[in-house]
Amino acid sequence: MIWTTLAAYASLETERLFLRPFIATDSEDFYQVVSNPNNLEFIFPVKASKKEAMDLMVEMFMKAPLGKWAIVNKGNQRLIGAISFEKLHEQTKQAELGYFIHSDYWGMGFATEAVQNISFLALYELGLTDISIIAHLENSASQKVAEKAGFTLLRQYRGSDRYTHKMREYKHYHLTKKHLVALERDKKKR
Repeated sequence: MIWTTLAAYASLETERLFLRPFIATDSEDFYQVVSNPNNLEFIFPVKASKKEAMDLMVEMFMKAPLGKWAIVNKGNQRLIGAISFEKLHEQTKQAELGYFIHSDYWGMGFATEAVQNISFLALYELGLTDISIIAHLENSASQKVAEKAGFTLLRQYRGSDRYTHKMREYKHYHLTKKHLVALERDKKKR
């Protein structure tokens, strides 16, 4: 069962990050992320108060924690973002991955590192066959993360934004085990 395996990977360590469940003491760092509109332009509405931020953290990440990780910078032990399976379909063995990082840590490869590690987990340990990332057309940073993590563009489409309900353009990226094996083979050749 995917959920039992996922429970075994509730906490992970990468080269520069801890990926772990959210805890109540993350509330101040989480507030610093979700109160800054730069960090959330394509995610969800800004949370103006610490109470709103705490409520969101509990509802989105703590209430049902499997498949959701706090991204913690090993260097300073601060929560800098989140990564989670937005949709996980056990029957079709497909998932959509979502993530956000505090703008102070943009361009440092933290999001790519988290995406690569969770994608590897999904494809090799959970046995999923396809991982997707959906990025707003204007969100070039998320598109770069997807591409650097080995995802390929599947299609561009128009759809309703889940928060504003306005029609927007999106790019749908995906990664399969076959893509990942080819990437690893290419790295070894270099």
